[in-house]
Amino acid sequence: MKKILLVVFAIGFLAACQSNTKKVSDDSKAETTQVVESETMELTVTGMTCTGCENTIKNGLQQIDGVLEVEASHTSGKVNVKVEKDKLKREEIEQQIETIGYHVEK
Repeated sequence: MKKILLVVFAIGFLAACQSNTKKVSDDSKAETTQVVESETMELTVTGMTCTGCENTIKNGLQQIDGVLEVEASHTSGKVNVKVEKDKLKREEIEQQIETIGYHVEK
């Protein structure tokens, strides 16, 4: 009886491994890597006093199509925004920061 259970378990295990292997290979075909040219804008922003302010700016800027990455530091007063090259103008980023409630030094 123990041998039968062991064989049944082994067959089930092998079947599960085969289906997982197939799934992984199907998923890898669907993944494509797209290279996007980018540029980083550094802005001096006043009004940030805490990490909550940093997160507010990050979340607000990440809503803009073409923004790839945002780093904000209330201690340095700097916001670095990585954007798709030639897709956004600096003025659009500045305007969004102003709309959120902070000031961008020119």
